[in-house]
This record gives sequence, C-alpha cells and structure tokens, in this order.
Amino acid sequence: MTPTLKYLLVYGVMFGGLLRWTALTTEAPQSANRFPQSLLLDDRSSEQKVIGSDDGPVKVYIQVRASTPRILCSTPQLRNMELMDPNFSWKGPRGVQLSNRPDIQISLTGTLIMENFHKELSGLYVCTIYFYSPSAKSLQSLNLKYFLYAYRDPNYSYEFQVQYHAAECHNTYNSLFLKRLHGALNQLTSDLAYSISIHKSTCHTLKVPLAGIQYELFLTLKLHLDVEELDNICENNLEDCDHNLRLEKVRHRVEAFFSKQAETYREIFGLLPFVYYIDGTLQVIRVDRCKPGFGKDRKKHPNCPECCVVCSPGSFSSGRHVSCLPCTEAHHYGESDCDID
Repeated sequence: MTPTLKYLLVYGVMFGGLLRWTALTTEAPQSANRFPQSLLLDDRSSEQKVIGSDDGPVKVYIQVRASTPRILCSTPQLRNMELMDPNFSWKGPRGVQLSNRPDIQISLTGTLIMENFHKELSGLYVCTIYFYSPSAKSLQSLNLKYFLYAYRDPNYSYEFQVQYHAAECHNTYNSLFLKRLHGALNQLTSDLAYSISIHKSTCHTLKVPLAGIQYELFLTLKLHLDVEELDNICENNLEDCDHNLRLEKVRHRVEAFFSKQAETYREIFGLLPFVYYIDGTLQVIRVDRCKPGFGKDRKKHPNCPECCVVCSPGSFSSGRHVSCLPCTEAHHYGESDCDID
C-alpha cells in the first residue's frame, strides 16, 4: 500500500469519527383646556417615550413592523411648565398632515404613536405646539422635529479561517486532503440547510527555527444558505425554521469539529499524517449583511451603530454591501437600486 493511500485511509477513519462525535455533542432585547405638568407626561404606563429638544431634531429608530415609542410633543422644559389651552399639530414627511390618518394615533396631549412601522414611513416629523403662557401673558408656539428611521437587525453569517500543516506546496496530496475536508464539513451541516465551501486556499513555505522548512495551508471557509432547502424545512416545521438558531448550530459544529481534530492529533502524537490541523488557528469571523434599502452607518447613526438603518434620500443599497452608497437619483427612503438613466 502506498503512503498516500495509507494516509487517506487514516483520514477516512478520523473524519468519520469526528462527524459522529460532533453530531452527538454539539446540539447545544377634553375634559379641560388646561393641562398641568402631570397630564403632559401622557400615559405613565408606557416605558418607551421620546421627548423633543430645543437643540435640533431628535433621531428615533423603529424596528420594521414594530410600533413606535410614544413620541411626546414636548421638551424637558415644557414638561415643567403649566400650559393653558395647548394645541398640537403633527406633520409627517413631505409636510403631510397626520391628524386624519387612521393608522396614526395622536393623543389629546400631543403624543404620537404609529403601529406596524415600515421604511416608507421614515422621514422628518414636525410637531407644532401652540399654548398660552400665564407667566409671559402671551400666546406662544414651538416647533419640535423628529427624524424617524426604520431599521432591521443585520442578516449575518460566518467565515472561518484555519491553518493546516501540509505536505510540500505542490504535492497532489494537499488537493486530495482538501477534497476530503470539504466533504466532511458538508456532511456536518447538510441537515441545517447550509453548505461550506473552501473559498480560499493558499500554501506557504515557512522557515521555522530548529525545525527547518515547513509548509502550511491557509484556508478560508464560507457558509452558503440553501434557500430552497430552508423553505422545505420551514413548511414541515416552523419552529425549526429560525435562521439565527440554525446558523449558531453550524458555528458550534464547526468549532467542535476542529477542536476534536486537535484533541485527536494530541492522542496520536508521533503518527501525524502529512496534513493536520494546527491547534488554535481557527478564527470565527462574523460577516454582517443588510437587506436591500438598508445599511449600517456608525457616523450618521451613532445611537444605532449595529442596526441596518433605512437608506436616506440620496443613497441606496442593493444588499450586496453592508452600507448605503451615494446616489443622486435616489429620492425616497429605502431605495434598493440607483437608476441613473
């Protein structure tokens, strides 16, 4: 038997054992015209409230399909004042009057609430409060501005980087090993509607003190979701359909797979094959993606840095990038393409 075939047989037994072990061990947020301070606080049972500011627009982030917090037509200063005959007027994006909208609630104290928020509702909202000030003995008004942004949680995936001690870089045994590794990894995740590809493989020659010349394979592994297979799973069992849960299972299995390899190699020290995993080199890299029309922008949205926030007019996102890109032809919130023709 040739050395190459001998080592392939060793790997066949090793990967088979690793897969069986992994499968067993890794399934592991007008009653009156006079409103004192207490009524200006609106409904105290609500935990989420947004208050306006004299210093400029207040940014509010609402998850898609969720309800907005209670947006008060008030400021910290106004909440401590007694207002006589207050009157409130809300306008939405493009100056649309909101008082007659059936899907929008405006309380007697001027608090705005919207249900089932979506990206098209994003934009500038302005509340104007008119009132008589007893202390100043005059009619007064104040405009308060709020920027409401729809956002989504990012769709994320993982990449894995690992290193293997290898045969000489041009040795065909390295290619045979990579095929075997690819097959073993995909057996590991096939029931989770994910496949794993060896996205990048490079071999490098290293001169190691006291050990001479050695060769190492640097691998990047990528995950690929089988949408059709996931749809089939969701039709049969909706509870087993959670994307993030399945993704975390994939991560745990991959981590256990390489951990077991390191443990196995320690047990057979002195009988190592040509190619073997270098303990401690596995790196798990989270890769975020935003749906079309949404993107991350830590500078513009520092209070929601990990959110996929709706793209503002003048920008778009096709979903291929994690950020919104400039586009002068994009006139609405949530544009998903840039048609410059």
